[in-house]
Amino acid sequence: MTDPSDPLDAELGPPDPALLRRLMAEVESLPLRYAPFFDRLAKLFDLPESAIEAALTRARDERLWRRTLFPGVRRLEVRAGPRLRGAQVYLMRFEAGLRFPLHRHRGVETSFVLEGAYVDSRGTRVGPGEEQDMPDGSEHGLTVDEGGPCVAAVVTRGVDFTGPVLGTLGRLSAWLRR
Repeated sequence: MTDPSDPLDAELGPPDPALLRRLMAEVESLPLRYAPFFDRLAKLFDLPESAIEAALTRARDERLWRRTLFPGVRRLEVRAGPRLRGAQVYLMRFEAGLRFPLHRHRGVETSFVLEGAYVDSRGTRVGPGEEQDMPDGSEHGLTVDEGGPCVAAVVTRGVDFTGPVLGTLGRLSAWLRR
């Protein structure tokens, strides 16, 4: 039985379509798009949730996403907490269908997928809300699902490309820097 004088029992009727559209647009955009992951990102990046929200707000600005050597890969640097001193910490965006080359990890790498998915060369599929830890010295490549881009939070100590072409270029570059 409802009591019409109690605001919690009052029937609200159908939602206003314009209000619903505005609410959905807000939730689908950054930073709220990844709100279910704020706590896990805070732990991964060693930051308070307010700093995660600020970083994701910055991510709305496409000009802040930097190109990489690989077409279809962009990254946004994140200033992580003290536990990650010396690590490279990014939000990474990989275009749908992209093949990221074979590489070896210098130190442990953690990738936490926020959107989209990829399959690594060992057959491991990683999708939204899933994390992949790659141990020091481990090697893999990855292929992004065709359905859409993959956005991931990444903490790394660096990689060396090991495929025939990029591996040779990397070794030549290291030799020239001596």
